[in-house]
Amino acid sequence: MNLPLDGGGGEQQIIKIFFYSYINKENMKNSQKLGGIKKLQQNCNHEDLVQQEQICQELKDEIIQILRMPQDHISAKDAIIALKSENFIESHRAIIKLQRTLSNFEQAESIAQENELIPILFHMIQFGSTYLIKLEAAQIVSILAGGRSEITRIIMQNGILQLSLSVLDGNQSELIMLIITILGKLAGESVKYRDSILQVFTMEKIISKMEQKYKSIYIWCLANLCIGRPSPRFDKVQLAFEIFAKVIMEEFNQQNLKMINDAIWALGYMIDGEPNRITALINSGVVPQLINLLPMGNFVSILRIFECIFYGTEEQIKYLLECGFIAHIRMIVDPKSREKSGDMIQTFAATETLFKVLSNQNFLISLFRSLSDDNSNLRGDALEVIGNAIQHGTNDDVNQLVKNGLIYYLLKMLDIANEKEIVSIHLKKGLEMLIKIIRKGEIKVKDNKSNQFFTLFVQLDGISIIQKLLSYKQDDVAKYALIFKQEFAI
Repeated sequence: MNLPLDGGGGEQQIIKIFFYSYINKENMKNSQKLGGIKKLQQNCNHEDLVQQEQICQELKDEIIQILRMPQDHISAKDAIIALKSENFIESHRAIIKLQRTLSNFEQAESIAQENELIPILFHMIQFGSTYLIKLEAAQIVSILAGGRSEITRIIMQNGILQLSLSVLDGNQSELIMLIITILGKLAGESVKYRDSILQVFTMEKIISKMEQKYKSIYIWCLANLCIGRPSPRFDKVQLAFEIFAKVIMEEFNQQNLKMINDAIWALGYMIDGEPNRITALINSGVVPQLINLLPMGNFVSILRIFECIFYGTEEQIKYLLECGFIAHIRMIVDPKSREKSGDMIQTFAATETLFKVLSNQNFLISLFRSLSDDNSNLRGDALEVIGNAIQHGTNDDVNQLVKNGLIYYLLKMLDIANEKEIVSIHLKKGLEMLIKIIRKGEIKVKDNKSNQFFTLFVQLDGISIIQKLLSYKQDDVAKYALIFKQEFAI
């Protein structure tokens, strides 16, 4: 029995066959960057910081009074004047007011356009008279860095990378965390900025500063340094790869959900379909965990990782299937259990990504090969997914499945039934599928003699395989074989 040579490329036509009910496609932007952190979680109290400053109590009291004042706003020009005055109290008052003003982000763009502001803020971060003023200045830059590309250009041109390198050489954890936030936002802005940062900073440098209380911020920054196309060189980001794998293996809960999703998102870009990276992924042990996270984690990013695996070697693809990929996909695409998967496939990006994976030629061939696998559970899941595709697909959809070798692999499963222990329900399912496939061919041409599906069935020695099953030890299998023989007069 020879494999047909007209194997198709898994065209996009086939993507719709795995769903039969309407999917509501909501608008969802599948951005290449992770969103910025809306609220910085600092494990410190500003008044406590002031009390720790090496200044007299009178100045401490005045700054605390400023901190306790109701929210007040200040223009960029007035802030610049106050900061340049080098008046201790006025500088602190101005920087605190400016930070509060920028809590309304609509003000950020106009404020950032003041040419003197960014350099002054950078000077404050490096040489500010108190730790508080350094933190406030850094937080303002962090807010501005989450703005439009024009603002980030100004920040980059004024030497943020050199300043960041200087801060990371210190040991002020809150200030370093804010710098990490700035770097993460800049990296997420464009591949150009990402690569500029990677030229200055090693992953080891950033990871060495990571503290448990700010871990989620560091993971988010590392993720932004790894996403985008083209991907960074793997040797530059391999340490981050290992960190992401460890994060994904952590026990899942609502508190670390965002961090795990950031790690997943980054891995989806880093794997890039290269066999050596796929090997690193498999060796990290995260694949089974990613499959378990399908209903809870970042569905699109997990599927992107699996899509990359389907561009790997045959052994790598087989490993993914053996980890339960088909079983979980079956639950998602099965109409009876659709509600259990929540609304994660109800958005355009998620649906598009799922279709892309399911129409991948390597996936289809691996799915079909699973019909002859020794693993009965894997074979059963494959039969269910393929059966759903045949039942609800159009003639053109089924034609694509056949072009990818479906009839060949179904007959192969039936042919080895006497050699391997294949449960009767799987054999009946295979016969049922063959009947439905050839029926669809009949409907298309209205004549069994010119039915291309039946012709291929005959060429693949299908008649003798059915004849063998007529005397199969299980009566119900023999019954289905007889139905096949009578319907198609073989």
